[in-house]
Amino acid sequence: MKAAAFLLAVAAAAAPLSAGPARQGTCLTFLVQSADYRGDLAVPRVLWHFEKAFSIPKTEPAYVLGVSLGFKAAKGSWEVAYLRSSPGGTFADALPASPVFHVLELNGRSFVLRRSAFHPYFLGGIGLPILRIPHGAAYQGRTYDAIYVGGGVNLGAGLAVDLGPRIVVSAGVMGRLAWFLYAYGGGKGRDINHLTEGYNGPRFGRLLRSTGLSLTVGLGFIL
Repeated sequence: MKAAAFLLAVAAAAAPLSAGPARQGTCLTFLVQSADYRGDLAVPRVLWHFEKAFSIPKTEPAYVLGVSLGFKAAKGSWEVAYLRSSPGGTFADALPASPVFHVLELNGRSFVLRRSAFHPYFLGGIGLPILRIPHGAAYQGRTYDAIYVGGGVNLGAGLAVDLGPRIVVSAGVMGRLAWFLYAYGGGKGRDINHLTEGYNGPRFGRLLRSTGLSLTVGLGFIL
């Protein structure tokens, strides 16, 4: 993870390790993560609604870049984060796919050691994932971008370290569980529960699920 190593190198060069915690305040953080999309994204499939088809490719592991804005206090921190990744993928007909993930998250961290420069933490949060698949929807002889929208939850743990009074670096592990509720492409959106597996096949009957475990590194600045 060259980008993560770069963030840590910049932080180490920016300030010596503080003997105590960084000051409290608004915090801007740059994020680098790994992502391995599992669940329903590990197998290519095509879901149908009468004459409209929605394709979901097998999605490959990818790196995720993001930025967050929040507040760091003595007991913990919270942040609103935007994350984006562009993993490769393969459709059911073996053609290459180029899915793009956009995620808006609200995460909170609870610090275990509050008077030290080292803060082991536990994380919990919620997310709004949007998955866009270029040329992933077909309707009346034309192709459209397929867009899947849903919600998710995050759980994680890691270590945040204060470098000087204004710089915070963090590293940890985060598990994500996302559900996609609606599919859009070429007209009105459709409830994924009501789609069928293949043309005139059995009803899918549930939400589209994605699971994943991410390694995450952050470089934060107290503003």
